[in-house]
Amino acid sequence: MLASDRRTGTAAPGRRRAAAVGGLPPVYGRRHYLTVAVVLAVIALAGAGNTGNMYQISVFNTALTASVATVGLYFAYQLGGMFAFSQAAFMGIGAYTSAILTPEHGFVFAAGVALIVAAVLAYLLAFLLRDAKHMYFAIGAMAFAEIAVLVFRNWEVTAGPTGGGMLYGIAPPSVAGYEFATSGQIFWFLLAVLGVVLLLSVLLERSPLRRHALAVKAIPQVTESNGIDPRRSAMTLFTYGSTLGALAGVLQAHSLGTIAPEAFEVGVAINLYLMLLLGGVGSMWGGVAGAFFLTWLPEFLRPVKEYETVVYSLLLLATIVLFPNGIVGGVAWLAGKVRHRRRGGGRSSGVTTHA
Repeated sequence: MLASDRRTGTAAPGRRRAAAVGGLPPVYGRRHYLTVAVVLAVIALAGAGNTGNMYQISVFNTALTASVATVGLYFAYQLGGMFAFSQAAFMGIGAYTSAILTPEHGFVFAAGVALIVAAVLAYLLAFLLRDAKHMYFAIGAMAFAEIAVLVFRNWEVTAGPTGGGMLYGIAPPSVAGYEFATSGQIFWFLLAVLGVVLLLSVLLERSPLRRHALAVKAIPQVTESNGIDPRRSAMTLFTYGSTLGALAGVLQAHSLGTIAPEAFEVGVAINLYLMLLLGGVGSMWGGVAGAFFLTWLPEFLRPVKEYETVVYSLLLLATIVLFPNGIVGGVAWLAGKVRHRRRGGGRSSGVTTHA
């Protein structure tokens, strides 16, 4: 039947059903949505029991914010191939823009403007550095980040001359007249935003843009000869990733109620890189796993406070050695081993011996 379908040019039954739904792309397969749903459900279950504990839920909120920024770093760095040491600076651009505009225009409008400003600046930065490769791009991104921090610290609009760039009393996020005033309410808001980010990112993961980016990294000469502009795909991915960084800055500003230039220095961007590397640089899920791992690790080390730095370093080293592909890669490897053992066990159990 399948052969006759191919000869006659008609679609197989499964394909006809897919076409009847509107010819949806592969991203709409249940597996991809199921992954997003499982990740969000795990975070929700872990955080739901702590919504009454202000400190514990604030750690969850920090991890959620870092997850958004690190997912953005995955697209800018891993797919786009750009050393985005500017990620923390774009967080600051989002945070300050939204914090300044919210009193007059409301949270939603201010956040939207912040994302647009960050996207424009990110595209301009990528355009200016379009011919810079690897570490040269990294140096340019670090220079941009240093300039941004200087602006935050000294510009009148950001209270630089009087407050050193520190802003206080930033309103909590509010949507359609509903204000997320408590840390517990902010947790659910941040979780919803992360869900939207993951869904958009899954769409981008399954798009031709990702395939072009991977092809450019593998065989750049061939892709150029086939009409694929390597710089355009890299610039687009860098812009998207940096805009997610700005979104993380918006969430951070309105969750904490205060911001300072020190929160957006290059060292913060390096910490985001560490999150991505520990979680698994080969997948956007690694950004989420690494953000939660590195945010919660200091909390678990409190009982050994006097040795925290040593234990912290040893644990990070052990994670890198035991899971060279990150936490997500390690989990995938273990799952593969379990499946392989089960299949082997099933085959061996089906063997009948005869006397």
